[in-house]
Amino acid sequence: MENPFKNQVIKIKRTAKLTQILAKYGFRDLLARRSDGSREDEDYIDGSFYKRIRLAIEELGPTFVKFGQTLASREDLLPGELIIELRKLQDRVPPQDIDIIAYLQEQLGENFSKVFREVNKEPIASASIAQVYKAVLIDGRPVILKVRRPHIRKTIESDLLILKDIIYFLSDYSAAIRQINLTYILEAFQKTLIEELSFIHEARNIQQFAQNFKDHDKVHSMQLFDELSNDEMICVSWVEGFKVTDKEQAQLYNIKLEYIVELGVELFLTQVLEHGFFHADPHPGNVVVTPDGKMSFLDLGAMGRMLPSDQQLLEDFIVAFINKDADSLIYTIKKMAIHIEIENEKALKREILDIFDMVTSNTLEHIDIKTFFSKFSGVLNKNNILMPDHIYLLVRGVVIMEGIGRDLVPGLNLVKILEPYISRIVRKRLSFENLQEEVLRKLQESYCILNTAPGMIKTIGQQLEQGELSFKVHNSDLKNLYRGYQKNQSINRYLAIGCVFFVGGCLLVSVDQFSFFGLSVISWIFFVIGISFLLIAKFRGFRVD
Repeated sequence: MENPFKNQVIKIKRTAKLTQILAKYGFRDLLARRSDGSREDEDYIDGSFYKRIRLAIEELGPTFVKFGQTLASREDLLPGELIIELRKLQDRVPPQDIDIIAYLQEQLGENFSKVFREVNKEPIASASIAQVYKAVLIDGRPVILKVRRPHIRKTIESDLLILKDIIYFLSDYSAAIRQINLTYILEAFQKTLIEELSFIHEARNIQQFAQNFKDHDKVHSMQLFDELSNDEMICVSWVEGFKVTDKEQAQLYNIKLEYIVELGVELFLTQVLEHGFFHADPHPGNVVVTPDGKMSFLDLGAMGRMLPSDQQLLEDFIVAFINKDADSLIYTIKKMAIHIEIENEKALKREILDIFDMVTSNTLEHIDIKTFFSKFSGVLNKNNILMPDHIYLLVRGVVIMEGIGRDLVPGLNLVKILEPYISRIVRKRLSFENLQEEVLRKLQESYCILNTAPGMIKTIGQQLEQGELSFKVHNSDLKNLYRGYQKNQSINRYLAIGCVFFVGGCLLVSVDQFSFFGLSVISWIFFVIGISFLLIAKFRGFRVD
C-alpha cells in the first residue's frame, strides 16, 4: 500500500533545502544571521534585488529555472527589471558532476565499447533537465549525447507540489494573481515540463520535425539514432555550425545577417502556419546556422502544437487585425479562448480600438513587438480572457525571434518581413477555392441543423410533457455558498500543511546541526512555517470575501 503521507514528506524535505537557499541570497533573516549577530553571504545579500532572485532561482533547481524561463515571456505580468534577469536563466545553468562513461555503460551495457570510439567527459552544454556531451561513434561519425540529470524526476515532482501550494495560497489572497490566472500558467508549465522529462517524447519530436522539413533545402534536421536513445538519453547527429547570434562566424562564412533573420522568420512561420508544430523555445542557444547557410533547431523537448482548427482561428485573428475589424477580432478571441468572463464588451472593444490606433500612429519600423504583445495581453487579463497554452508559446517564440533579429540587424523592421506571409494568408482567404470550401461547410452545417432540429424539438416536448425539462438558473446565493465551500477547503488545506510542518519540526529537533536556543535551525524553520500556515487558516476564517 502506498504511503498516504509520501507527498507531504517529500515536500518537507525539499522545503528545508529551498529555505536554506532563499536565506543564502538574503530572502530570509532567520538563517542570514548567526547567533552572534554576524551575517552570512554578505556578497549575495548586498546584490541587487532582481539579480538575487535570478541567482536564487538558478540554485533552487531545474523546476524553478524552467518556471522562471516561462515567466520571462510574460512582460504583462512582471516588472521589466525582473524580466531582464529571468531571460539570463536560459544559458546559465551550472553543470552537474556526472560520470558520463559510467552513465552510458549503465544504459547500454556491453554494447558501450562497440558503439563509441570516444566520449568527451565534460559537457558542452548544461540545461535544467539534461546535459549535452559530444561523442564519436565507432565508425567515426560525431554525435551529440543528451542525458537526463540523475534523480531529476523526484526533485521536479516535489518542486511542483511546493509551487502548486504557493500559487494556491497567493490566488486565495490576491485578486491580481487570480486575474492573471497563474494557476493555469502553472498547469500548462507542468504539462510541458513532464513532456520534457520524457526523452522518448523528444525523440518523437525530432523525427516529426525532420519529416516536416524533409523537402526544405534550407533546414538541417538532426538525425536520431533510435537504437542509442531511450527515456534517459538521446543520441543525435552532430550539427556543425555556429550560434545564430554569432556575427563574427557569419562574416567568416560570408553569410549575410539579413539572410539569417529572414530565414529564421520564414522557418518559424512555416512551423506555425503550415505544420502546426513549432519550437516552443527558439532562443539563440537552440538555433544553429551551418557553414553552408542552413538553419538547424536544437532541443526539441518542448514543442507547441496546433490543430487545424487552431490554425484556422489564428488566421482569422490575423485577418481581423489587419482589417482593423474589432467586432470580428472579439468574436475570434471568444472562439480561441478556453475561459472568458467579459464584464463590459463595449469597454473591451474600445481597448482593442486603442491598440489599432497605437499601430496606425507608428511607422512599421517603430512598432515594438514586445510592447504590443504586452499591451494586448494586458487587455486579455483585464477582461478575464484565458487563451490556450499554444498561443502563449507562440507569442514567446515571436518575441524571442524578434530579439534575435534586432540583435543581428539593429533597426529591424519585423513587420515588413512578415508582410508577404500576411498577404499570403489574405490571398488564401479570398481565393475562389477557399470561398467555395467555406460555402460548402456552411451549407453542411445548415443541413445538419435542419436535419436534427425536428428530433430536438420532439425531445424537448417529451421532457416538458413528462416534467423532466430543467433550466439552469444563475443564483448569487448559490454562488456565495460555493465560495464558502471553497473557503472551507482552503482553510482545511492550510491547517493540514501547518500541522505537517509543525510535526516535521518536532521530528527534526535532534538533528545534528547548528542550533538556536537548544533546537536545530531546521526545526525552527519548520515551526515558523507551520505556525504561519496555522495563523493563515485562522485569519482566513475571519476574512470576508
